[in-house]
Amino acid sequence: MLKKELTLLNVYCIATGTTLSAGFFLLPGIAFNEAGPAVILSYLIAAIPLIPAMFSIVELATAMPRAGGTYYFLDRSMGPFVGTIGGLGTWLALVLKTAFALIGMGAYLGIFWPEVPIVTLAVILAVVFGIINLFGAKKTGTIQVLMVFALLIILTTFISKGIPNIDFENFEGFFLTKEVFQFFPQQDLFLLVM
Repeated sequence: MLKKELTLLNVYCIATGTTLSAGFFLLPGIAFNEAGPAVILSYLIAAIPLIPAMFSIVELATAMPRAGGTYYFLDRSMGPFVGTIGGLGTWLALVLKTAFALIGMGAYLGIFWPEVPIVTLAVILAVVFGIINLFGAKKTGTIQVLMVFALLIILTTFISKGIPNIDFENFEGFFLTKEVFQFFPQQDLFLLVM
């Protein structure tokens, strides 16, 4: 059994930080390039397949509150082989999501240090966050709280300064960008939202 060192605030900030990570800061630009102003609709449609999955995970976590998540649920319900495949799949998804987030953070930091390659910045960030994690869940949770509060301050500032400058002409051609209903190819966003 894992020792419970995280508080409710720590868990909330970890979940919030995960939600507002690469999928929030990197994907909208890529999606907007493809879907234009219909990117809003793309995100809404991409969220639909997530609803049943999230309800299932919530129900399973309530019924079996153990460490291991998907691996544990699959292992208990379908056996160790399927549990192992699910666990490896979850691990691979987290590795790829982490790589995507680190490259994105490297790209943002590249604005301040353009002479340093993005991959180098991503590797430095990976080492820094790896060292932070060596100090344990409690300290990592505290750092996550600080980062999420900084992120929320940045987002609040961005939104409050952006709302008065909304130009509704940018929403013309909501469905007609490059092709009719160009937003449909963006349904794969739900994979990255997960």
